[in-house]
Amino acid sequence: MTWWWGPEKNNGREVVGPTFHGDEFYQDRLDRWYPSIRFRRNDEVITPIRHKELGDWKKLSIEEKKLIYRYSFRQTLAEFEALTPYGYLTVTLFFSLLGLTILYAVFIRTYVTKTNERMPDTFDDEYKESQAERRVVLERGHLYGPAYYYDYEKNRWKN
Repeated sequence: MTWWWGPEKNNGREVVGPTFHGDEFYQDRLDRWYPSIRFRRNDEVITPIRHKELGDWKKLSIEEKKLIYRYSFRQTLAEFEALTPYGYLTVTLFFSLLGLTILYAVFIRTYVTKTNERMPDTFDDEYKESQAERRVVLERGHLYGPAYYYDYEKNRWKN
């Protein structure tokens, strides 16, 4: 049960307060410090201390108070706010993927497009102009393309 990350249902534990969403489950939250149920069930270890708890708290020892706390809460507030390795894992994965993306972009720019050498013909303005003329001659894109802006009767571009 240590690695279960979902909300744990009641399962016979004592309800000690109002619930947040209407369900009785234990959840450590910074905005609601006190969960609606206790962390652990009452057993033969804590039951006599719970009866002693109803009386004067000055008669309880420090160990008994700590045991009551550990049966009521999963962790202290300091333990809850402490950094966990899961945040470091997320940051590490983010920067690893960012580095791989940069390496991929450098590889594509260096070896695939080869900006140091001549670019393919499709990148030239002359090629793009010839393709536009070809589309006009074939009357392609007569609704939204370049043929829409060409006047075939006067054989020139529309104003």
